[in-house]
Amino acid sequence: MIIKSIQIKDGYISISYQKPSATGFIDVFVLKSKDDPRPELFKVFSNLHAIVKKNFEFLDKFQIPFLVNTFKFKYDDSYETMVNKVSVEGTVGDEKTHNTFKFKTDWLNVEYEDATFAISVQDLIDECVRFIMGRRAQDSLFNDNEE
Repeated sequence: MIIKSIQIKDGYISISYQKPSATGFIDVFVLKSKDDPRPELFKVFSNLHAIVKKNFEFLDKFQIPFLVNTFKFKYDDSYETMVNKVSVEGTVGDEKTHNTFKFKTDWLNVEYEDATFAISVQDLIDECVRFIMGRRAQDSLFNDNEE
């Protein structure tokens, strides 16, 4: 299973993914849920906000508030499971005036020399897979056993 994107916005979560079908083709699916994401998924989603701060240092320097709502993943052609680029979408705004504008980045490189960032990307993908497989959905809220 390859996770293509995750979006947490306006009270819903949407995960786009692809996997091989029994016929040998690639099926693309989008899982949408109005349930609140589990804390584990929301935490790893929030951890990746660091990519915006790293690539756009002025946001942190001038303490400009921003909110990320979508991460898209691009995989290395030679390794179908290794993410080599991430695209980010969100909003930048002023909480006092409610004026905001949307932003969307180009593909940003995942630098594997920066282990913290690479781990954050992989953690988010792993949580998405768990969510899709039902191990992190609301119906397993009280089941802490993972296989």
